[in-house]
Amino acid sequence: MNGKIASAVASVGIFVAAAATSVVTATPASAVTADCVRYLQSKSYAPTNTRIDYCYTGGHFNGPADKGIAYQACRIGLESTGVRHSHAITACEYAQTNQ
Repeated sequence: MNGKIASAVASVGIFVAAAATSVVTATPASAVTADCVRYLQSKSYAPTNTRIDYCYTGGHFNGPADKGIAYQACRIGLESTGVRHSHAITACEYAQTNQ
């Protein structure tokens, strides 16, 4: 059991590091970011800087492996700001649509 917990903690650590790197290297918002934010607004979520950053992270990636990491960072990040799971999924899909 402790091995599973340690593995999960390590996985979360890697994910957080990847997400932080994406956010740190972020540049100003783009069209894909706007699509994600507009969707969230249509579901009555305020467009906070944190949510905008997660939408940006979800829409900016290089290659298929990075796309999955960006999507997960977007989804989990939005959920951490109070966005419902189903809304976070759709918003992050919007963020990746035009990439």
